[in-house]
Amino acid sequence: MKILVVSQYFWPEDFRINDICKGLKEEGHEVTVLTGLPNYPFGKLYDGYSFFNRGEKEYEGIKIKRCAMIPRGKDNAAMLALNYISFMINASVKVIPLLFEKYDRVFVFQVSPITSAIPAIIYSKVKKVSSYIYIQDLWPETFYSIININNSRLRKVLKKMCNKIYDSFDNLLIASRGYEEILLTQGVSREKLYYLPQWAEDFYSNSDIKNEKKDNRFTVTFAGNIGKAQSVDTIIKAANLAKDNKDIIWQIIGDGSEFENVKNIANEFGLTDTVRFIGRKPSSEMPKYFSESQGLIVTLRDEEILRVTLPAKVQSYMAAGKPILAAISGEGKKVIEESKCGLVAEAEDFQGLYKNVIKLYNMNIEQRRNLGKLGKEYFNSKFTRTKLLQDLKNIITK
Repeated sequence: MKILVVSQYFWPEDFRINDICKGLKEEGHEVTVLTGLPNYPFGKLYDGYSFFNRGEKEYEGIKIKRCAMIPRGKDNAAMLALNYISFMINASVKVIPLLFEKYDRVFVFQVSPITSAIPAIIYSKVKKVSSYIYIQDLWPETFYSIININNSRLRKVLKKMCNKIYDSFDNLLIASRGYEEILLTQGVSREKLYYLPQWAEDFYSNSDIKNEKKDNRFTVTFAGNIGKAQSVDTIIKAANLAKDNKDIIWQIIGDGSEFENVKNIANEFGLTDTVRFIGRKPSSEMPKYFSESQGLIVTLRDEEILRVTLPAKVQSYMAAGKPILAAISGEGKKVIEESKCGLVAEAEDFQGLYKNVIKLYNMNIEQRRNLGKLGKEYFNSKFTRTKLLQDLKNIITK
């Protein structure tokens, strides 16, 4: 089967769509990706790429069609808007010559923005082929969590646009069960919805669960994007409550729009001895850091859309077989409690997070390993790459 994948982000950018495409290729499908120029998360084009040099045309047997695109910039709302618009327009133009090629399915990996799906709609409607959108960020709710829009007329227009886009697809795959109720209330047919949680790449399972200590200190680690939604300041506030315990190290791996702000808060609290900012590292290096940690942290802001979201790092942490320390509400909290793999406080509850870190700190090694073991068992039953690839195959080959 020939599959056209539309995603604003693709290799060498580090997104789950890379592994999804590899998985589809492994299943024997011929995969072509329509994407933009790599610039995430740094906000500038990667070395070797320009408007005239589109870089590699293939990645592990996957064909790549790149369109020109304005980089997103760094902490610049105007540049980000131009980035979104330029991909929508240029990818829609780029799809025109693809109309002379025959694809059996069109698949969209939809993070922000939702407008990245428009080129796929053009192809699927003109060629009358089955279309699928894999929703990572539910719009416009995710957009409202980033930009506060109080104008009711504008919100109504955005809502109508997003509903129209979602309604244009034959099937909607949702990364969180929490999205289902929202989409159903918007008039989406239940028959069009499929729950397909994200998996974790196989290398996360290579974390050494027996490596319990580094420098005789107790290390808890957050790894991922550091934006407003991730509420990493909750971790810093919890660390401040534990600042007198020099044996507890709070490790922050990642980068993002809130990185400097979070770092400044840590400095204001005088946490240079106990909070370590590692910076951004490739996903493939995470097993090393996870192996050196006694607990892995996930936090989110207390907002409606985030309460129905299942952060992908939950699956990665479970695969690593380490206890999860969470300050999240809703769907993410439900999954962690259901698996019994960690200790959970509500979103933004830094005092609750602090208490749970101390509770984990006071556990013996076997108690901590048991939490990690339960998480890994839950992961193996629900979130493995093999299982979810089979689920995806069953959906798109119907």
